[in-house]
Amino acid sequence: MQIAENENLVMFSITDHDSFEGTEIAEELSDHFSFQYLTGIELSARYEGKKIEILGYNFDTKNEKLKTKLKDLQKAREERIKKILTKLNDLNLHITLDEILTQIGTAKSPGRPHFARTLLSKNYVKSVHEAFDKYLNEGKPAYVPRKTIKSEEAIKLIHKARGTAILPHPLYIEAIDLTKLEEILDLILTWDIDGIEVYYNYYHSDFNLPEKKIKDAISFLERYCKRNDLLITGGTDFHGDTGKLGEIPIPSENINQLFDFFSSL
Repeated sequence: MQIAENENLVMFSITDHDSFEGTEIAEELSDHFSFQYLTGIELSARYEGKKIEILGYNFDTKNEKLKTKLKDLQKAREERIKKILTKLNDLNLHITLDEILTQIGTAKSPGRPHFARTLLSKNYVKSVHEAFDKYLNEGKPAYVPRKTIKSEEAIKLIHKARGTAILPHPLYIEAIDLTKLEEILDLILTWDIDGIEVYYNYYHSDFNLPEKKIKDAISFLERYCKRNDLLITGGTDFHGDTGKLGEIPIPSENINQLFDFFSSL
């Protein structure tokens, strides 16, 4: 929260995967800061095997249906941790459950980043990126699929909690063929999505696409949102050691649109 204040952010949200305990704490503290705080979450979701996660903003954290679903997803995360640990040990990467739990700390969304940092701390890899590239990414020897819900169900859950549903980092779904991306977006539009995270930390991630291609894709997304009356949002996907809060600029007209939208609810 203090980092967000120091970076002069005017609107901010913590969107942990499948957990809103962090965002509840942040909401309680938000009166002490100058920015507008929105409750947030990122729901693990897929459609026909393709990862299409959904962000939720400004929702009711007391909604029982959402809380029940999150408990189920959190239990599955805990089981996944044990399976990843077994695979790494089978690869002669000697990591204990206690070491992973220490890395997880008080985090409510344990996952692969905690393994990556542990591998780095034990000098099995030279970077978090290498840990994912060699062991933890899909198709790599220590990968274990995460339990997810259907993307359309995720949108419905957020709406039932009186929240706003946003499609995050759409270029991770498809970036090369914008015609194909448009077809996917048209489908998601039928699920009553409220907006798209157009501005994202593509330039400084492991997203291997030329800068011009990224700019062209972002321009396409801007036009798509305006044509379909969708909210335009942005985010850094900050995980403590990846990204930097405030480094992704969002045009003032889009920020004003967000203020107008959320103040009208």
